[in-house]
Amino acid sequence: MRLVNACLLAIFMVASVFVVRASGIATSLDRWLWEARFGVDHRPVSGEIVLVDIDARSLDSLGVWPLPRRLYGQLTDQLASLGVQDIVFDVDFSAASTPEDDLIFAEAIERAGIVSLAAFVQKAGADGNSGEVVNLPQEMFLQNAWPVVVMVPMEDDSRIWRNLFGFEISGTSELSAAAFLGNYSGTTSGAFGLDYSIAIDQLTRVSLIDVLEGSADPSVFAGKKVIVGASALELRDLFPVPVFEILPGSVIQALGAETLLQNRAMTERGELIALLFASVIVLLLFLTKVEGWQVKVGILVLAVISIEVLAFGVQRLSPVLVPAASAYFLLFFAAVGVILRELGFHKVLSHIATVRRRNSERILGQVFDDSFDAIVVLDKDGNITAANQTARKLFLDEMLTGKPARSVLPAALVEEAEIALGSDKNRQPAPQILTLAGEGTKRRFIEFVVTRSDKTEVSRNRNGDFETRAVACLTCRDVTDERESAEQLRYLAQFDPVTNLANRNELERELSRKMKLANDSGQELCLVQFAVSNFDQIVATLGFSYGDRVRQAIASRLKSHLSQRTTWAAMSADVFAGVYLCETDDDRDLSVIDKIREIIGEDYTVEGARISVQLKFGCAFSEGSIGPEDILKRSGNALAKVRRDDRKQVIRFKPEMGTALQRRRKLETELFKAIARDELSLAYQPLINLEDGSTFGAEALLRWESREFGTVSPFEFIPLAEENGYIVELGAWALNRGMKEARTWQERLRLSVNISPVQFSRGDLVGTVREALERTHFPAELLDLEVTESLFIDESEDLKFHMEELKSLGCSFSLDDFGTGYSSLGYVANYPFSKIKLDKSFVRQSLTSKRDIAIIEAVLHLANGFDMSVLVEGIETQEQARVLKSLGCPMGQGYLFGKPMSSTDFALLVSKAA
Repeated sequence: MRLVNACLLAIFMVASVFVVRASGIATSLDRWLWEARFGVDHRPVSGEIVLVDIDARSLDSLGVWPLPRRLYGQLTDQLASLGVQDIVFDVDFSAASTPEDDLIFAEAIERAGIVSLAAFVQKAGADGNSGEVVNLPQEMFLQNAWPVVVMVPMEDDSRIWRNLFGFEISGTSELSAAAFLGNYSGTTSGAFGLDYSIAIDQLTRVSLIDVLEGSADPSVFAGKKVIVGASALELRDLFPVPVFEILPGSVIQALGAETLLQNRAMTERGELIALLFASVIVLLLFLTKVEGWQVKVGILVLAVISIEVLAFGVQRLSPVLVPAASAYFLLFFAAVGVILRELGFHKVLSHIATVRRRNSERILGQVFDDSFDAIVVLDKDGNITAANQTARKLFLDEMLTGKPARSVLPAALVEEAEIALGSDKNRQPAPQILTLAGEGTKRRFIEFVVTRSDKTEVSRNRNGDFETRAVACLTCRDVTDERESAEQLRYLAQFDPVTNLANRNELERELSRKMKLANDSGQELCLVQFAVSNFDQIVATLGFSYGDRVRQAIASRLKSHLSQRTTWAAMSADVFAGVYLCETDDDRDLSVIDKIREIIGEDYTVEGARISVQLKFGCAFSEGSIGPEDILKRSGNALAKVRRDDRKQVIRFKPEMGTALQRRRKLETELFKAIARDELSLAYQPLINLEDGSTFGAEALLRWESREFGTVSPFEFIPLAEENGYIVELGAWALNRGMKEARTWQERLRLSVNISPVQFSRGDLVGTVREALERTHFPAELLDLEVTESLFIDESEDLKFHMEELKSLGCSFSLDDFGTGYSSLGYVANYPFSKIKLDKSFVRQSLTSKRDIAIIEAVLHLANGFDMSVLVEGIETQEQARVLKSLGCPMGQGYLFGKPMSSTDFALLVSKAA
């Protein structure tokens, strides 16, 4: 009977296994196991195959796709000269390109005599229902090349597990690239399994650009088989695979070749043997009298481990993939049967229910004790039956449980609990606030809620009946910090925390109130904003704490001396605002500004440091029906304008200022789009040797042709870009474009590019220049970086370090607009300049003034002393050029030699001069 039951049970389990196999679950498990075995076993590559990779770096350097056929011809000649054995192109050559390029490639194939080209079949339509398209190389290529199939079959898990031996294309059986490279000589039908234990990531890969430029190691290619294919993401020749996740198609072909070269063409065998072994184990287990379900399950687990070890050993020693999932499912079903048979179904359910209940009690107990809220439970006698850790800390008693509530809890809480115990159980609880005395004069606020619950217990009478008792649950939370934070937030919503003046939000509310008052009284509202224009220098020199002290001192003076009819607010760290009522006549009262100058403008003494402040004022009046936001905007516009004007201290808002600001903002918005829209360009002005009139270089000048504004002057958009920091992106664009266009000139000329101080302070200028030089291959020794004297306003060690780094790359520095800025000679010697550009303001219509000549001679003498050259800007007449040449000035620039022009026109000008 035992044998019959065991056989029936085994048959049932085997049938279940076949159901699992038919559903595809076993197949998925087998593939997961194969991948895991591949991942543990590591086999080296044979070293017979080299991949020439069309990677992202190659595409970036060549700058075009598809690549011109002449490049493939050059690559073929280069590889053939290096002594390779075979060349396989995993590239589509089915379409024609230019006749010249196709001829160059075909001739290179003929010269090499060892070239194979990709052939494949693909679906004609996106839906896959429009037939197939055969892609064969051009006939002129096949005269001296062999077609090889590069298709790979994809399994139902969307991954590549196999490769083809070959495929019939247009009635002819063709070998696959993998079979050709793997020296396969059998039938061209069917497929073989790929061995993913081969470490294909160690395959020798050489970038296409390195081969074309001749920088690749020649010894890598001698006697090797070469695959040319693409790995760049944008070319999308990528496939999902086991172990390595994603591989390019050319690498999969290389893996197929390695699989055949190492005699590792994988086949699936041994499933029935594994299943038979598992069935025998199950039958023996059910026929024997082994006691204890734990022992039986352990035997089944050991059987799984044994099968897996054997399957791995077989896969490692021979090219065989053992599908063991069916056997594992059989052993799993047997384990489930053992547990159900030994414990009984009801015992299992009871055991599970008990475990769940214990887990729930444990979790609930942990949640109760770790709750952020203090929880105390009281019985009907007023005793505490439970209290969590937070409650013990809140009421400062580690032994709350078991004590009378009135002895340890506030009376108000106990009274609320008693009311809840005596009320209807459907009573809706409401949160309440309890105020307690804290340390010193500080008060504590406790938010609490009392709920009534019923607790069921076994009665103490002999019948063991159940009885229900009411309990009160107190949930408390200390909200003192929350209340204080709320008060602080309410304060911060209205006032500046450093100065205790109103903030911008409160000022807007005050503006609304005073506007209504002004309308009722027939007056106007005046809003004055003033800025401490040197506040940043104060902070930079003395520190933020001194900056806060100065702001506090300013606020104190405003409140003490200027608050009689004016409401003051702190708009930002360095901007204050005052609002007051004034008369509506034309000569409006601006005496407040004079008082601010007098009172606020006096020096401050902060911890022994004497601090002077520089003030700028912008004001606006409530003319017409404008709102608080409008007058704030107007006064802000006036202040912004006066801060950019070095000559004025006070500006009153005028309507035309709004138009100018609106243009400025639109320009800023459009400027951010200029690069993407290709609206920017470079103009080049010749740099001339005055001795012989030859052109030795050009200065690149940025130009902007906006869709909306037309031609925008650099004097308008460059300062705007420097203010918002976008000059970093514009400067990087100018460097790359200038070097790229200069590479097209036939002559080897110098290129001068202007560099903004903002590029030093806010960008990685060294990295930007290095990247541009590498990308364009422009000679660094021909690059001049022009900087102005404004760069040295805030001298720092970082500035000198960055300039030295750029010089080490091979770049040179020119000091532009010399003599118009700060005219400090110290930085001429301290920084690595090779050239001084004398500003055009020193070159007048006729150089007859002794003063002008003396200045030019002094600059020439200075440059000679520091081993620098001099270039004079603004030369417009032959007389100016003659005088400068007689003075010994070596170089010049100006409209006499050429206005700024396009790269093409400049190249034409140079070629004509040559």
